[in-house]
Amino acid sequence: MKKIYLKKIKVLSLVLGCCTHVVYAQSTDSTDAAISLENLKNLSAQTEASVLQQQLNENVAASSKKALSLRETPGIVSVISSEEIKHSGARDLVDLLRQVPGLDFGADIYLVQGISMRGNWGIEGKVLVLVDGIEYNETLYQGVPFGDKFPLNQISRIEIIRGPGSSIYGGTAEYGVINIITKGAAGEEEVSASGSMGILQGGYGRRNISASVGKKLGDQVFTDFSFFSGKSVSTDQPYQDFTTVGQPSQYDVTKSTEQEATYVNAGIKYKNARLRAMYDRFDIGHPFYKVGFSNLFISLKDDIRLNQKLTLTPFLFYTIQNPWEAHGLGDTDNTYDYKIITQRSKANLTAAYDISRKINLIAGAEYFYDFASNKAGEDYFGENKNEVSYQTGSLFAQGLLKHRLANITLGFRYDKHNAFGSAFVPRFAITKRFDNFHFKALYSHAYRAPGIENINYDAGIKPEHSQVAELELGYQFTPDMILAVNLYNIKTRDIIIYTSSLLDNGNYLENYQNYDRSGTRGLEAIYKIQQPKWQANLSYSFYQALAGHTVDVYRVAPKPGLFVAFPAHKVTANGNLQLGSHLRISPSLIYSSERYGYTSLDEEENAVLERFAPYLLANLHVGYDNLGIKGLDAGIGIYDIFNTKQPLLRAYQSEIDYLPGRSRELVVKFSYRFSFQAR
Repeated sequence: MKKIYLKKIKVLSLVLGCCTHVVYAQSTDSTDAAISLENLKNLSAQTEASVLQQQLNENVAASSKKALSLRETPGIVSVISSEEIKHSGARDLVDLLRQVPGLDFGADIYLVQGISMRGNWGIEGKVLVLVDGIEYNETLYQGVPFGDKFPLNQISRIEIIRGPGSSIYGGTAEYGVINIITKGAAGEEEVSASGSMGILQGGYGRRNISASVGKKLGDQVFTDFSFFSGKSVSTDQPYQDFTTVGQPSQYDVTKSTEQEATYVNAGIKYKNARLRAMYDRFDIGHPFYKVGFSNLFISLKDDIRLNQKLTLTPFLFYTIQNPWEAHGLGDTDNTYDYKIITQRSKANLTAAYDISRKINLIAGAEYFYDFASNKAGEDYFGENKNEVSYQTGSLFAQGLLKHRLANITLGFRYDKHNAFGSAFVPRFAITKRFDNFHFKALYSHAYRAPGIENINYDAGIKPEHSQVAELELGYQFTPDMILAVNLYNIKTRDIIIYTSSLLDNGNYLENYQNYDRSGTRGLEAIYKIQQPKWQANLSYSFYQALAGHTVDVYRVAPKPGLFVAFPAHKVTANGNLQLGSHLRISPSLIYSSERYGYTSLDEEENAVLERFAPYLLANLHVGYDNLGIKGLDAGIGIYDIFNTKQPLLRAYQSEIDYLPGRSRELVVKFSYRFSFQAR
């Protein structure tokens, strides 16, 4: 046994060492959403539970303070397991999340990649990202930059709420929530290491390494540690500068658009108390700027069970951030420096009371304090004012009634901010599963709280408010096959919009303001089948801009039902086929209907809207498990097989700065995993 153990440690060291050479020689808490199969006892099927049945009956906590099974939780939720992540061969979170219906990506300033939800641009305060219960959104604008910045092999599962989460999480979850649970936070005992390298037609695409360990120490202590380091390029295609009218300049930007990422996550659990710290640094290159995001997060949470019915959960959180740190490059006309340090301190106390086996009540209060200071320039927040602070107090409650006819969820959240005032968001849901059939009827209010910089640009800014109605119907045809279809209608008023205009001196005048209204309606469908040797997932999503919306920067004049950058129709297909005991083939397809984006300036310096034809994005990943030794896996993938080089379009009318598409990429991955539990 000792020899086998030493052999595994040597393999782990070899994989990590090789990966390091490749990279550097060339340049709500997870326990709340832990997997539970208790509900399998309630299945009416007499056969042994299939993998799909287990997934459908896993508890989901992201859409409710009280975990329910996936088919009954009060939200439109997609769950991606660690096995699905592994078999997908996805290069990063963007690859993975684009397979989810209703989700897509567009370009923001500085070539930053941002997410959209059901056709709505969602980078600022509209989609909340949680990692092991920690809010990952930055506090200046309340957005999250996406890219090759997070180790997919360290994820235990991802829960995506395609719908409002403000009644649970507050003013950064207006349109959706992405809840990432790492293997360490989920309590998985293992040691792992991985590395990947990608090659584009114009040069290297990415170089990544990661490692993690999770180990139980005694009967009551669990500790975990993980890190990720990598480099990638945003694009290997020519970048065109359209700020010069007539003859735009073209640049080879393979080197200047490099992304560099560093991520460290460490936690310790003693009984029900959890302490977690995370550090994240993400730098994005641009032909004229360098922009960086750095974050340090610390959280402490405990579940204090006073008796069999009542549990108190105190939660303390602190973060210090340097988001959107920008430095101008090149000549003095382009020089620009932006550096603001922000801090947030939060305290939360939640009480959960099981009135009976079928009635649960959750209530709590939260307070957080935001502070920001400018480190470049004077009088940034007003005359003789280079610092600013804000306070927010919250009350929330939720009741859950489990009845033989339906599960009824009723809740609300009330937030009071000392600058922009108050917001009240109720929610109501009826869900139920009857054998193979399930339904969900949901109605929620949601809001998007202005961030520090939104208030700084416009002291009179108001929070935007949404009303969202959703209906889902689903049917499980066999233990291995299910179909679910949902309809939604989103109405948003006082929507907060970023605008900018080019001045005669070459600088941009930036502003935030409330527009009257916006929103979308649409349909999403998911078909899933899982057999022992093969699996397939199909999805279709459609959105249409509501008639009479007033947001000009999102409008597509030739197509009133479209918003800039995002297609009305999206079809995804992915699956995997196991050949023998080690080899697995995993293809994936994404079809996108036509898109519109701003690509140039005319002679009068007006932005020109261009149509982009429909496209088919095809990928193929081949994986081989236990390559010579148990736990050593290898994979090779081809991404964008047809070399469509689809760009990420700017999601609003502003300065022209869309992200050119990447060419076809070949990616090789190696990973090693040693499970203490298996030993």
